[in-house]
Amino acid sequence: MNNRRPVNRVTPKRRTAQPAARPTRRPKVTSARPTAPRDIPTGDERASRPRRKTARRVPSAGSWAPVAAAIVAAVLLAGFAVVAALRPGVPDENRAFVDTSATEEVRAAADHALRTIYGYDIATIDGYEAAVRQVVTGAMLTDLDKFAATTVDAIRQAQTSADAKADPIGVTMLTEDRAELLVNLVVSATKDGVAQQSVAGPVVLRMQKVDGRWLASGIVDQ
Repeated sequence: MNNRRPVNRVTPKRRTAQPAARPTRRPKVTSARPTAPRDIPTGDERASRPRRKTARRVPSAGSWAPVAAAIVAAVLLAGFAVVAALRPGVPDENRAFVDTSATEEVRAAADHALRTIYGYDIATIDGYEAAVRQVVTGAMLTDLDKFAATTVDAIRQAQTSADAKADPIGVTMLTEDRAELLVNLVVSATKDGVAQQSVAGPVVLRMQKVDGRWLASGIVDQ
């Protein structure tokens, strides 16, 4: 009979694996030498150094609103007034801003002509063509002969009224019988008392003096 020790069949507990210890990094040794201070420029040195130019943002064309367009037009007109009055080489026949009375006369005539051409009331549309004939000449009179009937029919169908405002108005050229004006024109339409779409923008208005009266002879959109 063999005397054998009993076999322990109980599985020993597994030891949980311990993560390997990461090697510790040696701290970075910085130089103990002090940093040399920067030289502070004196007032003369700062003045002698060239200044850096900073870039300016240019607004996109889509950001301009009618109000902004009116402001820009006003600035341009004011600038032209100064240049026309002070710059040498301006033709002597240009009386703009020199003859105040003549300048105001053609400006008032331009305002009246533009209001008559672009402003109308549906209630009195039958008299629209006759009113426009009183303020136009030359190419604009020819266009009126061609398109007056079509225009009036379109207004009747749309049943709209319109109000035109010309502001500011700057006279860029003025002679004895010819004038050219830069105008910011705003046309607002209404239907049954409800405001519709408005249109605004600068135009160049050409005028001609006929029998002592200033009449609109041509309009160029800018």
